[in-house]
Amino acid sequence: MEVTEGVHLITGVRGCNCYLITKPELILIDTGMPGQAGKVLDYISDLGYSGRDLKRIVLTHHDVDHIGSAAELQRLTGAEVCMHRADADCVVGRSPRRPFWKAWLSGLAKVWGQFQPPQITRFLDNGETVGPLRVIHTPGHSAGSISLCYGNVLFVGDLLRWAGPLREVPHPAHQDNKLVGASIRKIAELDFLILCPGHGKPIFDAAEELRG
Repeated sequence: MEVTEGVHLITGVRGCNCYLITKPELILIDTGMPGQAGKVLDYISDLGYSGRDLKRIVLTHHDVDHIGSAAELQRLTGAEVCMHRADADCVVGRSPRRPFWKAWLSGLAKVWGQFQPPQITRFLDNGETVGPLRVIHTPGHSAGSISLCYGNVLFVGDLLRWAGPLREVPHPAHQDNKLVGASIRKIAELDFLILCPGHGKPIFDAAEELRG
């Protein structure tokens, strides 16, 4: 589904919203649960590209419903995998996961099998660019959560969940609810029109609603 020129929401992927940037190059934002690589590659093929045209995979945070197919896609396409260092350490086991996510991963493995982590080939920080994307460090849901600005579109991962009015909603999955609030206020100051969350539909005129 085309959200706006150069931005697609890949339909049929289980776990989270996966977004594909097509201009000026192919960049995938998040990958869904394990086992979703075929759906991503089919969508890319339907647009007239091949998997090898995918140059970068950018992960907004470490949750398995967002990074579950990153390793398989990396293997099939050769794409660079980019992530904030704070969450990359968690993915490869250098930093422990919180109890909420340990329990969630245990249940997930029974359904999807053991998660295979990708090789993180580039560590991101606030203010860097990844092709046409500008990285904004927005911690709270996790220490290394990032948002990504592409023209007038803002991708926010799990910083905001669409459930009626846009607002800060405390959630047990957040590592630090106070930091979530600070990050939401941070993105509210940005100039954008379309907010693309990790779950739910893209939201138009979102910046105005956040500031209100």
